[in-house]
Amino acid sequence: MKQLTDTEKQQLAGKIKGEKERQDTLREMHPDLPETLEAVSEKTGLFRRFSLNYFWKYGMLAVILCLLIFNVFQLLKWRNFGSNEYLNVNLVVALMLLLNHIAFYFTGTGRNSRVMKIVAGVWAVLGLIYIFWVFR
Repeated sequence: MKQLTDTEKQQLAGKIKGEKERQDTLREMHPDLPETLEAVSEKTGLFRRFSLNYFWKYGMLAVILCLLIFNVFQLLKWRNFGSNEYLNVNLVVALMLLLNHIAFYFTGTGRNSRVMKIVAGVWAVLGLIYIFWVFR
């Protein structure tokens, strides 16, 4: 561990003092604020139940599924599946997103995770080859 010089110790003490003064000023302006975020989570339980990871996991899944449904409806609306390759590219990209999201956020560890990640990787490679072939 590095030994601090006297000037570094004084600078650090000044920074700590300034931060304490800032926190005291905020506390005086808003006395009803909790001390820490942990106190808020213990009080309400919001951070445990509705974490950012939860919203990312299921919210992004909902967005990807909506995108996939929209692309399938667009593909069925055209009725000629091979006539417009750009619609096929949209569908391939939506499936790439869906498989990767499921592989990395919904499978834990073990055999299922490895299989799903391999399937997602193979689909991503094949999808990229198809995309490059369409936009050649």
